[in-house]
Amino acid sequence: MKTLLTLFAFTASLTLNSIAADPPVNTECPVCHKDARLIFRSTTKDGKRVIFATAECKEKFDKTPGKYQVKPKS
Repeated sequence: MKTLLTLFAFTASLTLNSIAADPPVNTECPVCHKDARLIFRSTTKDGKRVIFATAECKEKFDKTPGKYQVKPKS
């Protein structure tokens, strides 16, 4: 159990450091226009991190990124 908690803490710290180092450019999902969640993210060709509301939205965006317009944070 102690090993599991240590592994979880290590993974969480890596994830948080990654998010803080490269924050997403949007807060609204470019596919469904709902609030985006950090867990569903992708990086565009120009290196921008985009977040999505659902895994399905991420998949749609990854297939045809030119079809969707990413609105930057206000």
